[in-house]
Amino acid sequence: MKNSIYIGLITFLLILGMAIYGLFRLYNMEKDERKRVSENYIALLTGRSKQQDITVREFKALYPKYDSLADALNIKAKTITNVIETRYNYKDTTISKTIISRDSLKEKRLFAINDKCYHFAGYIDRDTLALTEKQVNDNITTFLYKDWRHKYFFKLIKTKPYYTAKVFSKCVNDTISIVNNIAVIHK
Repeated sequence: MKNSIYIGLITFLLILGMAIYGLFRLYNMEKDERKRVSENYIALLTGRSKQQDITVREFKALYPKYDSLADALNIKAKTITNVIETRYNYKDTTISKTIISRDSLKEKRLFAINDKCYHFAGYIDRDTLALTEKQVNDNITTFLYKDWRHKYFFKLIKTKPYYTAKVFSKCVNDTISIVNNIAVIHK
């Protein structure tokens, strides 16, 4: 009788311990989820270059454009870790002049414009300008790095890390702005 009470008590304590451990784990998971969602709201409201952390399901629901682009590139959404959208505006103000006499416009004239970043070729036929070749070449390098929202005491103490990115274009020799930086979490 005494042994069965001890066994029952030990069984009760084991079940109680497992339940408390399960509830504690559930509480920590919920706390981390609330923190993630809160940081996503901050990233969306304060600046689009701060990283958003979303699940694969949220990625498919919130960003169907990226999901369909990944499908077109044969990339499965469950394998994506980061999506970085950049905007590249290339404006060239170089003026290239070619003198054409009026009598030379009676026949078709071929032209080619070459630069380190682009190549255009075509022809002029009387009052028509036709481009037959258009090619833009650029090397774009994306740097994904860790930064901190709060830095104290001469930047020695740092809190609230996030990931951001910078994109460098070789042609314009400058950085390109980032519109979105989305990290996909695989649970």
